[in-house]
Amino acid sequence: MNIKYEKAWDEYVQNWQKNHDEKLVYPGDEWIGKAAGAANSLTEYEALIEEKFIAPYVKETDTVLEIGIGGGKTAALLLKYCAKLICADISAEMLKVTGDRLGDERVNYIKLDGISLDNIPSQTAEICFCYDTMVHIEPRDIFNYLTRIPPLLKGERLCLFHHTNILSDLGWKKFLSDWDKNLLGKRHGTAFSVMTDSIMEKFLNHLNYQIILKDTQTVPRDCVWVAQAPKIN
Repeated sequence: MNIKYEKAWDEYVQNWQKNHDEKLVYPGDEWIGKAAGAANSLTEYEALIEEKFIAPYVKETDTVLEIGIGGGKTAALLLKYCAKLICADISAEMLKVTGDRLGDERVNYIKLDGISLDNIPSQTAEICFCYDTMVHIEPRDIFNYLTRIPPLLKGERLCLFHHTNILSDLGWKKFLSDWDKNLLGKRHGTAFSVMTDSIMEKFLNHLNYQIILKDTQTVPRDCVWVAQAPKIN
């Protein structure tokens, strides 16, 4: 049974636009990190992402590749720091929403197929940023992306990856809340994945990423990694 990530996120945007809170302008702005134990408001969550995971790593000369842009919340933060931003997503609806939010000055938009990253030029960015996206991607799909990212990077080849961790207290609580809704190999594309920090560490080490930071405290439900991708000759 295929996990229909593309259909699920296109429908998410369409339903959000019909039923969204008038206080929110873009899909994804409802994800404020509260359930993950990280923040209690959108403003607080954006400040946390910016201060902990963007400002220390992104330079004004960098091109950043963001995989899984959602409604453009983190993309808007990244654009404050980098020279150019490549927004890549499996959902055409998410790309449209982010395009409306950011425009096309210093930003390119790329539609993904969920398997390859072949339509992204090689050695195109110094940084790969994937935040609030891998929390929905199954481990094998995460591993697949990790194998395909290194050829796209140059220079520092810095990567930031954020995924759920069901071994944390909040991660286990989240697992218990929806395990019975995703059975017999079937699951909704927006469901949280069954992922752990130990699995990700095994992936990164096997693929020769150099781990710079493992953070299980800032977003207590999840795990955030900063790593250097291997150099591809």
